[in-house]
Amino acid sequence: MMGRWLVAAASLALLAACGSDRGRSDKDGTDAPDVDAPGTGEPGEDPAEIARKLSEKPWEVVSNKGETYLPNVFYADASENEQIMPYAVDGHVMIDRLVYPTLGNPNLYTKSDAKDELVVVLRIEDAAFAHLGAKIEPVAGSHLSKLVVPNDASTGFGFFLIPRGAREPNTESTTAISSGKGTDVVRVYPNEIFVNPEPDDMPAVLKKRKTLRFVFRQGAMAKAPAGLYDLRFEVKKDNELYRPAAGAPPVYEYQFNAVRVFDAEPDEYSVVNVTDTQVSVGDVYDAKTKDKLDEFVQFMNTTNDPAVRNASFITFNGDLHNGGSPGSLRQRTVAWTYEEEAKSIVALLKYLPLPIFLTTGNHDGYVSTGHVPSAVKALDTGLGESLREVIIEASPKAWPDFSVTQFDSYIQKTEAADRLGGVHRDIFTGGFARTGAASLAGFDGWKEIPRADRNLVLYDGFYQWQKTYGPLYYSHKFGKSFYLSLNSFELRQHRRTGWGMYTVNYGGGMSDVQMAWLDRELLRARIDENDVVVLAHHDPRGGHKGKDPGYYFEQLEYRSVYQSAINYLVGKVWNPAVCKLPDWALSRDQNESCVHDGLQEWMRADPEFDCGWDERKTDFTCKPGTPYASGVELMKRLSASANVRTMLLGHTHYNALEILQEGDELLPGQFPVGSASSQKFATLEVQNPLRGFSELQSGGALADYDHHALGLAAMETRFADFVSQYEKSVAGWQRTLAGSMGPRELVVLRLVSNADLASQTYSNGKNALGFSVLFLDKKSDPRGVVQAQINRAKFFANVGAAKYDTVGTIDIDRTARLRPHDPENPVEKLFDW
Repeated sequence: MMGRWLVAAASLALLAACGSDRGRSDKDGTDAPDVDAPGTGEPGEDPAEIARKLSEKPWEVVSNKGETYLPNVFYADASENEQIMPYAVDGHVMIDRLVYPTLGNPNLYTKSDAKDELVVVLRIEDAAFAHLGAKIEPVAGSHLSKLVVPNDASTGFGFFLIPRGAREPNTESTTAISSGKGTDVVRVYPNEIFVNPEPDDMPAVLKKRKTLRFVFRQGAMAKAPAGLYDLRFEVKKDNELYRPAAGAPPVYEYQFNAVRVFDAEPDEYSVVNVTDTQVSVGDVYDAKTKDKLDEFVQFMNTTNDPAVRNASFITFNGDLHNGGSPGSLRQRTVAWTYEEEAKSIVALLKYLPLPIFLTTGNHDGYVSTGHVPSAVKALDTGLGESLREVIIEASPKAWPDFSVTQFDSYIQKTEAADRLGGVHRDIFTGGFARTGAASLAGFDGWKEIPRADRNLVLYDGFYQWQKTYGPLYYSHKFGKSFYLSLNSFELRQHRRTGWGMYTVNYGGGMSDVQMAWLDRELLRARIDENDVVVLAHHDPRGGHKGKDPGYYFEQLEYRSVYQSAINYLVGKVWNPAVCKLPDWALSRDQNESCVHDGLQEWMRADPEFDCGWDERKTDFTCKPGTPYASGVELMKRLSASANVRTMLLGHTHYNALEILQEGDELLPGQFPVGSASSQKFATLEVQNPLRGFSELQSGGALADYDHHALGLAAMETRFADFVSQYEKSVAGWQRTLAGSMGPRELVVLRLVSNADLASQTYSNGKNALGFSVLFLDKKSDPRGVVQAQINRAKFFANVGAAKYDTVGTIDIDRTARLRPHDPENPVEKLFDW
């Protein structure tokens, strides 16, 4: 047990660090330091140093319970989401000023917890509330300032909790709404309004809006009965929506299912888990994906199953979108892909009876720079359509000051340089290079990349995500459970490129910025003695389909979609050349899914940019050396953090259970470098022939993929280089699950696809697509864990028409050691795969 001797001193520091010391005026004493809180560190740890590490950054919002609602408050700013195609859903941008809580990052508020708060965060320009005569005042002992506005119900900020029964006509109203008697709408008034700091070196583009957080405590929330609510905010003047200027749109915004109010927070509870919905619009995939999400929502609203009806919320493991449909490669269809999918997704998710915490996957983050495959261009030209025409029609543009001439110039420039995936820049999203080491000059690690030096993208799926659902990663707590939702597809923009759903890199990756944030989250969990559940789409151990952990796929240059693949995908005429492996490859079962499989688990380092900031040259590219291996780095952290005992994954489209115990190997120390190993892994590298085509294109432009021409020698050399770099990255680390506070286990649950894309069957060959309910309860066993954990799971399978089979319920024995295919594994007994 952690030492308690430095509790009192550290409690004061940590309350300020986590955003609790906000100069509040309430007199009930609920914000006093809790001297009976759990220990804050190991003996010898400096409380001041812990507080420094956990201090809230100017670009963060951390709750008084230690949840990072927003690791980046700027995520939905227009400057961070510049693309050509619109991301508005039916003309409405889902997230503009209201950045928390949202449909995909909701707030759970407990009325009986005197310390709990509903926090609403706005990114809002001064002009939007200039008529209020607001004053900003410093708060003693806090990094935050206070916003003081008149206390006037008819003129000022208005916040409304709207139950589903009152959604019509209130949530989406284009005029100011009433919360009068009999409406069921609850207007809540903030206890205080705080303003995030704006350091002098904060980039000017980010200073165009202020970050305001509105805090609602017990008294403010007393009128809200337990239940699920839409959240709406308005800026009013004389009971009408305020317009910042003549002709400007009124200031209001809403989010569906953004707040759930509980009377009490249970010690034990359950959550629904759904993953890999891969919603696609058009072709055959809408019936396989969108319709299946519709059936899930219907079932959630109509079932009498107590496991579902009593669940507290829904967790999601990635691939909400599909990013296209297999046969949809026409220019107009591809350009509108993410916006059309988002429209369908929001229309369904808003009817869920539970809040849903969304996690990103690879299909959610594909990018197109607007380079159209030649066969698609030829087809559309014959039908009288061009991408230029589609772009001109698309409105409103999400790229400010858009110029078709400028875009044409960009396309010609990158085409001539053979950079169809875009110019190589150290950008994950938005307009900034970032480093977790905070060693860049200016704003603690933010370096703005000039507009002229960035890619001019047709669309970026992560931009659609940020403007529709919420941030790409964050954390939330419920009871003593701490949920960390990671973005495991955090590859740079030019590595996520393709055409529609066809790309060459779709495995996992994490930046050093997100990793540094994770370090702070794991420290918070240790101090608060929380049980940590990590949600991610990809497995950081690498490999493929649960095999060959430690192998990470190479990040390749996107080289377009080749001729014979398009002939099949567009013309529906099977061409056996599509799925042909090179002559040297090992024999493998292949079918048309080879061009859009989910084989990769994690990507190896990007040799251009994955290195420490002090190892870079003046152009930001890496000097020769050992690159930053994000999969290894993530596993080091998860292994060493004793509070991390559960990991929920998606991506593979099957249910599987692993239970690793202390001392179990997580990653191998070395790989064999013989010809057999080289051939095995090279075969995996090009099992998706789009990757084979990219390999082949590196030797010169080809119209089509000739599998006979793809050599092995260069891939063998790169494999040997990877093995050498990998061995350096794991050197000095024990590579086994570590424990320091008693017996340690790590439960790894992979969950099946909700779409009709499952890789698993049950009960005489029935397709296993569906969802699960995870039960968090307490168990007494030799581990001595007192918190509720995921100790049971109930599996449901879709049998059509919004009906679900109960496949079975399993107990998860956390003291056991289980591999996925062990005969005694309870999941193995339920499913065939």
